[in-house]
Amino acid sequence: MPDNAYNVIPYPSFPRNKTHPDRLAAVGTLFGMTPAPVTNCRYLEIGCGDGGNLVPMAYWLPGSRFLGVDLADEPIAAGRRAIASLDLGNLTLEAADLRNIGPEAGEFDYIVAHGLYSWVPADVRDRLLAVCRERLAPQGIAYISYNAYPGRHVRQMLREMMLYHVRNLEDPVQRIEQGRWFLEFLRKSRLLSPAWGELVDQQVAALLKHAGGGLYHDDLAEVNDSVYFHEFAAHARRHGLQYLGEADFHEMFDPQGSLAWLKDDVLEREQYLDFLRIRLFRQTLLCREEVALNRELRPAAMRRFLFSAPAKTVEGGQIEGLHGVRISALHDAVKQVTAALGEVYPFPLSFEELVPYAGDPASLEEIVFALFTGGFADVHVYQFPCADAVTAKPRASRLARYQASVSRHAASACHGIVELEEINRFLVMLLDGTRTHREIAEALAKAPGGPTREQIREGLPKSLEWLAHEGLLEG
Repeated sequence: MPDNAYNVIPYPSFPRNKTHPDRLAAVGTLFGMTPAPVTNCRYLEIGCGDGGNLVPMAYWLPGSRFLGVDLADEPIAAGRRAIASLDLGNLTLEAADLRNIGPEAGEFDYIVAHGLYSWVPADVRDRLLAVCRERLAPQGIAYISYNAYPGRHVRQMLREMMLYHVRNLEDPVQRIEQGRWFLEFLRKSRLLSPAWGELVDQQVAALLKHAGGGLYHDDLAEVNDSVYFHEFAAHARRHGLQYLGEADFHEMFDPQGSLAWLKDDVLEREQYLDFLRIRLFRQTLLCREEVALNRELRPAAMRRFLFSAPAKTVEGGQIEGLHGVRISALHDAVKQVTAALGEVYPFPLSFEELVPYAGDPASLEEIVFALFTGGFADVHVYQFPCADAVTAKPRASRLARYQASVSRHAASACHGIVELEEINRFLVMLLDGTRTHREIAEALAKAPGGPTREQIREGLPKSLEWLAHEGLLEG
């Protein structure tokens, strides 16, 4: 497939925790479904690129089966090299057109299509939803991300201006360079009114953070269509699929009660939430239309879950969790629960593990329900593998060692991305479980341009603890 743009300009592919079976199963469980176990599921990713999202899942979930499909063959070939290096027998990558996915592919508990719906022609979008309906298990869950109005209107304006600026350029690299030049030009011109200036500056900054492949395949792409939520929900309904929830599930809640007048109409609430937040991107979960959902969420339901939050104390004595959410803990129980979560983050703690910090189960129900619905904490159904202690001969995961050998990023056991400085890359590659701390220090001292022996002696214990805390070590 030599003419495929993704063969010419690579698109960044990395772990996305909101596509992990844990996240999808958690949302399904919240609303009364019985999703397949995270550790024994069938998972399809459409538009998988080089498998940057799938490889870590397949590594950490050896009892589950994964299939990735992408139209571009060169990313697929790169992903297959990673699969071979890691000997992942539970992951298959195929260069294929999603429109040709049929019964021979089998049935899946989870189907994921990230960054696809808005960037393909209408007939392909239609076939994508048809595949979800045809290939989803009875209690299966599909994840589809897309650009959403009304928030996308400003980004669409910038896209149209960039496309005009690069209209006479064919070379992909030149289009990327000139697209970036135009954004800088627009930001520096200072001809905008203050109201428009602040809005445009924010969106330009977000665009400039994109790697070249991200800008090229997203905002400079030939197709980039946004939809209102109600339009997407209607499209899904035409294919026998119903709205389940959002992968970013805290966005489903209305903490101020602004939409109480809508009562029990879930789809109307979601559309009006988009209006209130001027949302520009959605990560929507769907299930089969015949699945009976239970939309009543009560604190007692929290007993079934695990919880995580990067809780830390900030200025003014407030406690900050996920999404920049800050709370003022008026009760010791809240302080103790959030401190416990922050201590082990990114790993989750079960309801039972948190009870001692709250004092009793009933109090904990109320605390974690408020933390969850307020966006401070995440809920989980899966206990990610945790090497919580540094052993005499520490071992980084084979996945982390492989990724450190080829890049500055490694996937954690919690399906996150860990950025490694050069010396930490070398350290990770040394941690194969055969070396003592002293032997590791000696090897580090030989690294070209590395730290001194004294620096190693002081810093190695902290570095090993950091790697364990980030989920890169195996027990």
